[in-house]
Amino acid sequence: MTRTIPFTLMRGGTSKGVFLHRDDVPEDREDLSALLSELFGSPDMRQIDGLGGADKLTSKAAVMGPPRGPDHDVTYLFGQVGIDNPRVDYLLNCGNLSASAGTWAVYNGLVPATTGTVAVRILNENTGKIIVAHVPCANGAVVEEGDYAIAGVPGTGAPIPLDFAGAAGAITGKLLPFGEALTDLFVPDLDGEVVQVSVVDCANLVVFVRARDVGLTARETPQELDVHPVAQPRIKAIRRAVAHRLGIGDYFDERPAPASPICVMLDQARPEEEADLAARLYANGATSRAFAGTVTACTGVAARIPGTITALTIPQPVAEGAALRIRHPGGVIDVHAAVAADGTVQRAEIKRTARRLAEGRAYLRSSRKEALA
Repeated sequence: MTRTIPFTLMRGGTSKGVFLHRDDVPEDREDLSALLSELFGSPDMRQIDGLGGADKLTSKAAVMGPPRGPDHDVTYLFGQVGIDNPRVDYLLNCGNLSASAGTWAVYNGLVPATTGTVAVRILNENTGKIIVAHVPCANGAVVEEGDYAIAGVPGTGAPIPLDFAGAAGAITGKLLPFGEALTDLFVPDLDGEVVQVSVVDCANLVVFVRARDVGLTARETPQELDVHPVAQPRIKAIRRAVAHRLGIGDYFDERPAPASPICVMLDQARPEEEADLAARLYANGATSRAFAGTVTACTGVAARIPGTITALTIPQPVAEGAALRIRHPGGVIDVHAAVAADGTVQRAEIKRTARRLAEGRAYLRSSRKEALA
């Protein structure tokens, strides 16, 4: 008999993911990865024989479950499913899908849908950190319709504030993994060249560099950046140097498209861009067509840390309580952040929208049925 598995297809922010219940999938990560690759139709650039969307923003999985302890309401394991390779990366979180994780918890009865905004505490199992999603509800149901627009998504929806303040040190355990805001990084793969970087770990591990230091302006299209003859080798070399210095070099080297560390190239925004920063984001072997939610939160936090490349690139300091505006290929995204003098992250908030797109059962090829055994 053909095996099937129940799923929910959800959009969260500028990402789209297949949501599965943890009781329906293998606990072992290798078996889970085999199942997800089959489910998404990988490896294949079109993912034509699966549920994947042939883009890294739509080749995402979320394994959801009830709480494992009293400090959270739902568990959420994120998987970045390879497109042209049969690998699934778990060394990161997706902030956009975190909005959907909050609504999933309400839809599935883990948090009561009372009238008003419901705070959902999400344990991201990739990082061990808790994210709080404020899900709008009315008359015992999630509210999806609203007038809030986000760049990169047609139409509008109900805003879902996400606070990543509790996710500092998500990957390395430290907000500043190198112990400083600005580092002169020795890059072996660039013939020993020294490049200035700021490495910040909040919600995800991000390497911030000046766009000009990798041969960019931070206005390139994703298609242009992905084949840029100067930027591509420099970005890879910088990411690899950071990974090895932080002890995740083996992870980086053994993957064809490693997710971490993420690289963000920055430049001062121009007046006509109506933003504070121009930025491009590179990870998973490609430039992002939008700006990741976790990276947005991390960029906001970095802008509040004196001496980082992020803070130094902004022409005028962002007023306390005001939003940092980031211009990316899809438009502008805002983030509110606050960092105390002792380095404690007090706020790292973005707003997303989310929507259920489909529910049903996915059919698995018989050659991979054993993954569910």
